[in-house]
Amino acid sequence: MSRLRAGRTAHLIGAVPHSSRTPGAVRWRWRWRWRWLLPVAVLVVAFLFSALSRALDRDFFDLSSRHPWRVPAPPAQSALVLVDEATMSAMSEQGVRWPFPRAIFAQLIAALHQAGAAHIVVDFTFLEESDAAQDQLLAAVTAASHPVVLARTVARPPVFWPSAYTAAHPAFFQRTRTGLTDYPADEDGVARSYPAPGSLAAAAFETPPPVPGGLLHWHGGLEQLRAAGVPVLSAAPFIRAGRPILERVVAAAPELDPEGVARALAAEPVLSGEIANSVRGRTVFVGANASGTFDVKPLPIGQVEPAVLLHWTAWANLAGNEFITPVPRVFVLLAAFLALGGITWTGHRRSSLSAPVATAVILALVLPFGAYLALSAGWFFGPSTPVVAVGLTLLGVVAESYWLEQARKREIQAMFGAYVDPGVVEQLVRDPDSIRLGGEKREATVFFSDLAGFTNLSEKLKDHPEQMVAVVNAYLDATSECLLNHGAYVDKYIGDAVMAVFGVPASLPDHALAACRAALAAQGLVADLNARYASAAGVTLAVRIGLNTGELIVGNVGSSRKKNYTVMGDTVNLASRLEGANKVFGTHILLGEATAHRVAGMLATRPLARLRVKGKQEAIEVHALHGETAALSAPEREFLAAYRAGYDAYVHRRFAEAAAALARAEGLMPDDLTTRRLREESARHAQTPPSADWEPVLILDSK
Repeated sequence: MSRLRAGRTAHLIGAVPHSSRTPGAVRWRWRWRWRWLLPVAVLVVAFLFSALSRALDRDFFDLSSRHPWRVPAPPAQSALVLVDEATMSAMSEQGVRWPFPRAIFAQLIAALHQAGAAHIVVDFTFLEESDAAQDQLLAAVTAASHPVVLARTVARPPVFWPSAYTAAHPAFFQRTRTGLTDYPADEDGVARSYPAPGSLAAAAFETPPPVPGGLLHWHGGLEQLRAAGVPVLSAAPFIRAGRPILERVVAAAPELDPEGVARALAAEPVLSGEIANSVRGRTVFVGANASGTFDVKPLPIGQVEPAVLLHWTAWANLAGNEFITPVPRVFVLLAAFLALGGITWTGHRRSSLSAPVATAVILALVLPFGAYLALSAGWFFGPSTPVVAVGLTLLGVVAESYWLEQARKREIQAMFGAYVDPGVVEQLVRDPDSIRLGGEKREATVFFSDLAGFTNLSEKLKDHPEQMVAVVNAYLDATSECLLNHGAYVDKYIGDAVMAVFGVPASLPDHALAACRAALAAQGLVADLNARYASAAGVTLAVRIGLNTGELIVGNVGSSRKKNYTVMGDTVNLASRLEGANKVFGTHILLGEATAHRVAGMLATRPLARLRVKGKQEAIEVHALHGETAALSAPEREFLAAYRAGYDAYVHRRFAEAAAALARAEGLMPDDLTTRRLREESARHAQTPPSADWEPVLILDSK
């Protein structure tokens, strides 16, 4: 505590006019700077993993995709055939409504096949059974047309291509004929990335490239693709051209088996003319963009684009190795911290804000522009976090400059921070009237600790007082830090003893649990003391701790010239007695009855005795603290179960049962003094029962 308060005093001393700043003032300035840099760094990390960061980066990606620095040339030999408004109108004239009968799709595919399409990728899922004859027809035509790839979901293939069908016609299914069409979307419902393995786009290749996918490098919407020379065609003329082809195929292969349909298609004349030239030798993606088909999806390059464009773009990315790789978050965070450090460094030892402001403006422009260029090179660097880091850092620099100016104008007159706990100072700032003498009743948990073995160490180091002071300071510093980290108010130091309170001056709802966990942590600190000091002197130190929960008096005690914020009452006295009672029980941490009840179920404790301390008539049950319940080993759990059974039998005068249970417990932990004492007493009382007014109370005469 004294170290922390001294730091606050150093801050106050440093607030002197600029012309007379001392080296201490420079140190103050840097200490203040690091104080605001840490929250800024935490905010930057929190923003990186926030929904807002993802949303801003997605918006940046969409904007960059719509207006790319470099528009990649679309792959040659591809085409899009769409069920568009013209197709819907033509079918409507024939009395056909959406969804079309399966025979219409068979006509479309037969025409594309006879037109010489290299691959036909159909972005329609045929997952529900239709007319049996039409299902059989479409199954045979699609199977016989080797370039055809159909869409499927993770759960289901096309209904007319079940596993039995593909197994019965292995010659037509030697390669993958289906691809996943499940719609991969981000949190906002927009598709930006594409998993390639097993996808509809990958199935368009004879041998799919070994690429995992990634963010899509967009070539544009339908209008941009038309302008770039990609045929975007209506399905209507192909459906018309496919009708006579399909009629002749059915006549030639009435059984509608794939083998017969394949022979019939081979005998059909190849389509010629403009309709055939538009798709011959091309990979054709078949989809829909008519309003009645409900197959328009939100994509980064527009809100009214057909879903098939997603698969065509993924296929183009696979063909040209154009997938965009997201930069790992650790590098985004590194860029943000570099920006933070750069702005801070430009303002180092400068009274003017011009340099950090100029740096921030440059970074705020360069970072998004660099991310924009990187996108065209195949890397996506989300710029929102570095830009936010720039803004927060600039805000911190401006705030620091303001507070430095304010600090130079103030004269610091009081330097008592090293003698008053920060919690008390904060209370006095909030309520100056509380400095008057007086107090209030509060419920809290009192902590007393003392070093066991310290007297022997003192004797051996009596000629080396500096080592003695080092031991005390090391112990008090580590213990105080531990207590403060668990929310304690360190009341006083008495030699090597520490008194602290949990629950005052600041309220702490689980003060008993916090005090117990602080005690466990403080107990572990002694190992370092033994390694550094005690082992060389041949002494082993241990810490004894007493904890008690209850009502106590809290307030400022003293005179008008000297006051001390402290606690008083029986709760405090009993905590002190419990610390000393550890010697009687051979324990390290003793808890009062109220404290043990508060932590039951969360921490492992065991009752030791009903204890009547000197000066008190009422006996209380004291407990030993073992540790976190979940962290106990199997032998410890077994010991506690046997001990509790024996203790319960002991207090209820079932002495033979108690002796047996405690003997089992003693076998598991032979060095436990309380177990041995209770076992011996139980055995003695089993032979010679005590009087009827016997009580299981242990009287502690010493303080």
